Amino acid sequence: MTSEYAEILSREIVTTRVFRATRMTVFAAWTDPEQLKLWWGPRGFTNTFHVCEMRAGGLWSYTMHGPGGKDYPNESRFVEITPPERIVIEHTSHPRFQLTAIFEELGGNTKLTFRQLFESATVRNGIERFAVQGNEENMDKLAKFLEAK
Repeated sequence: MTSEYAEILSREIVTTRVFRATRMTVFAAWTDPEQLKLWWGPRGFTNTFHVCEMRAGGLWSYTMHGPGGKDYPNESRFVEITPPERIVIEHTSHPRFQLTAIFEELGGNTKLTFRQLFESATVRNGIERFAVQGNEENMDKLAKFLEAK
């Protein structure tokens, strides 16, 4: 393993899940703001979307409402949207990271790989426990949303 690759791995959190839905259905759940706001975030969180410009360069500004009543403002920019294969988002509020979602067709199911690349290993390590659990809960919410469709 090269030192450059090792350095990237030290800054990255990867979550993968297979969903019982077509790639187009899973991709639409990510790219339709009306669907996205219904499942996005960890268990117990809800969302208010202020702006969601689903295009490269578009702004995504929203507030996550935690189960304890605390609000978490978020700002991001869509870097790339390649239907139905890939979405790249720059999360520009703290903590800063790049999120890449990769959608792979698996015989009527969809494998989703969710990669978060942080500015440094220190930042990644500081939120790893929360982020890994939050990502799994986010995937759980997406699975329930897709099952209900």
